[in-house]
Amino acid sequence: MIYPNTFPDTPPVVMPRDDKRLSYHQYGPGGELCLQWRPDNWHPSITGAMMIESAYGLISGERPTDGEPGTVPSAHHSTFAGELRFETWRLMVPEGAWASLQDQLPEVVLQIAVTMTVRRTQRVAHLTSIGAMGSEVWKAPRPVPDAPGKRLGYILRTGQDVDALALHQGGFFEDIEDRVPELGSLLKAREWPFIVLLEQNGRRTAFDIIRKDGHPFLIPYRIVEEEELSGRSASNRDAVAMNRVAIVGCGSIGSKIAASLARAGVRKFVLVDEDIFLPGNIVRNELDAWAIGWHKVDALADRIGQLATDTDITLYRMALGSQTSSLLMDTVLESIGDADLIIEATADATSFNLCAGAAKRHLKPMVWAQVYGGGIGGIVARARPDIDPPPLEARSQASKWCYERETLWEFRSGNSYEADMGEGVTFVADDADVAVIAAHATRIALDILQGGDTAFPHSAYMIGLKKAWIFQAPFDTWPIDLTPVGPWQDAHSSSDEADVFALMADMIDGAPR
Repeated sequence: MIYPNTFPDTPPVVMPRDDKRLSYHQYGPGGELCLQWRPDNWHPSITGAMMIESAYGLISGERPTDGEPGTVPSAHHSTFAGELRFETWRLMVPEGAWASLQDQLPEVVLQIAVTMTVRRTQRVAHLTSIGAMGSEVWKAPRPVPDAPGKRLGYILRTGQDVDALALHQGGFFEDIEDRVPELGSLLKAREWPFIVLLEQNGRRTAFDIIRKDGHPFLIPYRIVEEEELSGRSASNRDAVAMNRVAIVGCGSIGSKIAASLARAGVRKFVLVDEDIFLPGNIVRNELDAWAIGWHKVDALADRIGQLATDTDITLYRMALGSQTSSLLMDTVLESIGDADLIIEATADATSFNLCAGAAKRHLKPMVWAQVYGGGIGGIVARARPDIDPPPLEARSQASKWCYERETLWEFRSGNSYEADMGEGVTFVADDADVAVIAAHATRIALDILQGGDTAFPHSAYMIGLKKAWIFQAPFDTWPIDLTPVGPWQDAHSSSDEADVFALMADMIDGAPR
C-alpha cells in the first residue's frame, strides 16, 4: 500500500509487489486494485486498514470455490471520454452515415472521404462522405475541419470471415493480401487506403494502412459515433433557420453574435463591415490568428462555415455612411432591409441611423448592442415594427432615460473600450465584458426570430458589469420601458410612383425656360 502525496485527500494505492494479475478489478498486471473506495467516492475518514480489508475481500471473493472462480460485482463506471484517453487514433462518424447504407448490397465496396486533424499526440479522422465524388450516397451534415490531411478510403461491407483484419491490434501485417483477399485490388493503388470494415454481425472496425519500411503497417482507429446535438438547443431551430439576419459591424460584439446565432440554427446572413482583422483585434473577437490580414466579413463567413453547413452568406466589405458610390450604398441598405432581422453592432451613429431607416422603411425588427467604455456595462435593445417605437425614437427614449438618472456619466472615454476614471485610473473592457453583452443581444435576437410570445417584458436593458455609474454591482440590470408612438409608417408620409412623377412634372413645367 502506497500513500500518495495527496493523502488524505485521495485514497492510498493498493497493488502487488510484482507484475502479478491478482484480480479482474485491476489496472493491468502489476497495476493498482480497483477497490470499493476510489477517487470518486473517497472520504478522509477511511483508514489504511479499511483499504487492506477491502483488498482482501476482493481477492478472496474471486478465488475458486468448488472449482469455479468467484465473481465480485463491479461498482466502477467508466465514461466514454475516459475510455478515449488511451485511444489516440479516432474516426468520427456523424449520425446517419451507417443508415445511408441500408439500400446498398450486403457485399459492397464504396469509396469514402475522410479529413485528418492532428493535435499533439492524437489524430482524428472525420468521415465526410460515402460514395464516389459526384455520386455520394451520404455527406456529412455538419461542417468538417478544413485540414490538409484529406484521404480517400473505402468501406468494405461483407459477410465473409475477416477476423484476420478486424482483430488485428495494429503494426506490421506482412501477408495482408493473402489473409484478406478482399483488400487485394485496393492495395494496388499508389497510396494505400483508409479502410472501414462493416460486417454482417454488426462489428465495425477502422484502419489506416500505410507503408512503413516498404511493408504494410496497420493503425487501428477507434470509431466514435456522434449523436445528434440539435435537440440540445433551447431555441426553435426550425423557425430560426428560416430567417435571414443582417449583422452590421463584424467586430467584437457582431462576430460573437454571428457565431452564437449560427450555433442556434441561423444559416442565412448578410454581413457588413469594412475593417481588416488585425492582431490587436484578437483580444475581443470571435476570430483568431488565422483571420489576421483578412476582411472581417470574409473571416467571419469562414468561421460561420466551421459551425454550420448549407450557409447562405452575403458579404459587403464596406462601412455604412463611408465614401462609396450611392448606388452601392443603396444596394447594401436594400439588402439589409430585405433581411428578417437587422442587428446593428458598430456603436457608430451614422451606421445606426442608416440601419434604423432600413428597418422602418421595410418594417423589419432591429436589435442593437453597445459596450460602454471600460467595460462597466452595456445596453441591449430591440425595436419591433408597430410594437416598439421606431429605432431612432427608441434610442432617443433610452438616452433620455440615462440623462434622467441621478448619477451622471462621468467617464472620459479614450476609445470605445476604454474609460478614463481620472487620476491615472483607466478601465478597459476585455473579452468577458463584450461576451456578456453579446450573449444578451443574441438571446433577444433569437426571441424575435423564433416568433411567438416574447420572453422579454422590456425592450431595452442596461446591464452592469462593474460597480460604476448607475450600476450598484456587477450584473445589476436596469430595464427601460420604451413607449410606442404609433405605426412605424404613416400612410400619408410616403409618395407612390404617380405622386413622384406628378411632382417632377410640376417642377419642370414651372421651371424658367
